[in-house]
Amino acid sequence: MENEIEIKLIASGDIEDILNIISKKQEVKLVSQSFDLENIYFDTADNTLREWDMGLRIRVNDQHIEQTIKTAGEVIGGLHQRPEYNIDIESKTPQLNRFPQQIWPQHCNVEALQDQIKPLFATDFSRKGFMMIYPEGSVVEMVFDQGSIHSNGRSVEICEVELELIKGKPEVIFDLAESLAKSSPLRFGNDSKAARGYRLAQGAQLKVKELVAVTLKETDSLEDAYIKTLNHALSHWQHHIEVFMLEHDFRALKQVRSALQLIIKANEVYRDYFESDELKVLTKSIFWLMETLSFIDESLRIDKLVDNKGQRFKKLEQHKKILHLLNLQKDSLPTVEHLKILFNSEQHTLLVASLIKWLYFKPWQQQGPQSLDKFQQTQVKVHARRFLAQDWELVHKTLPYDSHLGYQDYLAQRFNLQQNLQVGFCVGELFEAQARERFRAPWLDIGVGIDELLQFEPIKQLLRDDLLEDDDGCIKRWLINKESSLIHAMEQSRKAALKMMPYWD
Repeated sequence: MENEIEIKLIASGDIEDILNIISKKQEVKLVSQSFDLENIYFDTADNTLREWDMGLRIRVNDQHIEQTIKTAGEVIGGLHQRPEYNIDIESKTPQLNRFPQQIWPQHCNVEALQDQIKPLFATDFSRKGFMMIYPEGSVVEMVFDQGSIHSNGRSVEICEVELELIKGKPEVIFDLAESLAKSSPLRFGNDSKAARGYRLAQGAQLKVKELVAVTLKETDSLEDAYIKTLNHALSHWQHHIEVFMLEHDFRALKQVRSALQLIIKANEVYRDYFESDELKVLTKSIFWLMETLSFIDESLRIDKLVDNKGQRFKKLEQHKKILHLLNLQKDSLPTVEHLKILFNSEQHTLLVASLIKWLYFKPWQQQGPQSLDKFQQTQVKVHARRFLAQDWELVHKTLPYDSHLGYQDYLAQRFNLQQNLQVGFCVGELFEAQARERFRAPWLDIGVGIDELLQFEPIKQLLRDDLLEDDDGCIKRWLINKESSLIHAMEQSRKAALKMMPYWD
């Protein structure tokens, strides 16, 4: 059994020359080779192995045939750690009884499973490999795979770099990954070839999904909860990068930003346990990415307004002119190609690398024993109520029940409301689900209402820039009517929400 530590990087094109240059620059003994690989992945009709978080593969390299099974492990961003078992066999049919018995779930009947497995998909690619032997004894295998995954007449491209630590310190492969990111467009890959193959076999697509609460256990320590929160956010972030890269769905970028906000909030919630310059640099980089993606609100608002040829403002006399100007506004914003460059850029890839290293090496564990003991030994639920109550108190102060709020009031509180909901994502899972969702529902409605208020901001901007004539005030009256009805509904939700008993009491 081998416990592999591997980094996966998705390339945007042939980077063999760059790999050669990087490998030669390293002070290493270098062994290189090239070969073609045929891989066949197996599972049952109802994906039993997938449900057990196991992957079964036959690999054919020339005359050599090897069966591999990977069992449940851990993925942190693009860093993959999974126990795997490799056994030479004589044919392209797996022989499950040759794997160690202890890897299977207790209820598993291996003979019955053998009869049920069948090929699901295959990967065929050329592999250019570099075995890098460092002076201090570390050994890293760096490979570049180009080819395809195919199933049922469908196929997707493979173009990726894998760095596997064979021996030595994990710092070595992080340093190598960062050197590659500085030399070529790359990004960390969260999905294995097997995960992509399963999607292809099932005809599934990556989809936008809303951020949900972090799954926690009552016995989790503060440290456990912090690590789970950051992993949850990083997974959400990387999932939606891939959604965007494949589907060009701009809604995915809003979810990327939600994930970034959750990381920032988690660091704020648990800040009593960190004193780290590394974390300050990481946080600064996260704010850089959030700022870079700040245009997404405007982009989505314009998309919504121009949808169905501007149906939402069709009654306005200047409908055609507004539609034309909104489309011009949209054209001035970053395009799909701009964003693909961003997500494959050195700055973005190094940001993800920094977060993965923060989670993997856990530098906060080098702090004084008193702070560390409290972080590792105190159950998160002991403090969860306090975390939630602090932000709830802020909401009560800024949105008092007896006040009447208008357009600017709600916009001013947008950030505070978002932050309050983020705390619920951090620790809300520790409390009864139905009460939690009932309590959060009106606040989520208010958040949607604020977004709706801002929905008409692109048209307001056209008025402010004197690109629209509104001598009779028709457009302004239309905007005021839209805002008034929204604010009335939001005020009703707010009054009801402030009367509710918090779910953590």
